[in-house]
Amino acid sequence: MELIDSTSVSPFYTFDPLKGNEVSEFIELLNDCYNGVDQLDQIDDVCPSISAKLSDQGAVFSKGRQDVPWDDATLVFVALRGTEPDGSPSEPLERGISIERLGRFPTHEGNSIGYLRTHMIPEAPNDDGIKLLTQLDAGLREESVGHSHLSIGFGGMTLHGWLTAQDVSNLRSYLEKSIWKVDKNEPLDGGVLEIVRHLLIVLKSAEKRGLGIMMRRH
Repeated sequence: MELIDSTSVSPFYTFDPLKGNEVSEFIELLNDCYNGVDQLDQIDDVCPSISAKLSDQGAVFSKGRQDVPWDDATLVFVALRGTEPDGSPSEPLERGISIERLGRFPTHEGNSIGYLRTHMIPEAPNDDGIKLLTQLDAGLREESVGHSHLSIGFGGMTLHGWLTAQDVSNLRSYLEKSIWKVDKNEPLDGGVLEIVRHLLIVLKSAEKRGLGIMMRRH
């Protein structure tokens, strides 16, 4: 991974609070639509919590996907982002240096989670920890689902992936056990360990509040 070009500005990555456990089911419904099988009229049965949340925002699928003109990525963002009882966005998971450091890491891409995926050596190939990092960084991107409909949205929004509240706990446990190693050829000395340290702070904040995490780029 190239070091950052000081003459350019890399994207900023946000780690938003995510609320709910129906993520996979909702994504499957949207993927089915993309593949020509529209079953969104069944969202009340498949994803009742997400259905209620979208309905509150005016997105009702009584006849299926055709009822709502929003792009898929916007639907995912509205459905998964954490909100307060009054509908306002949830408080950020962290306001200090950790969220800033994770948001724009000093590489050409600025993607701290992508850097971890490249330069962290797991105990076993594609173990649970690496799978969770991949889900966070690329679970909604073409790399994982074969198309960009779930990731590229209105206004330049790009969604990367997610962790449920249970995923957050599992990834926190994995990182703390240190059963992984660091690539001896990583371009930034101490980069992996620094990212892990900051990511653990964000994971612990989410875990304390019973929340998941949604990663996006802007």
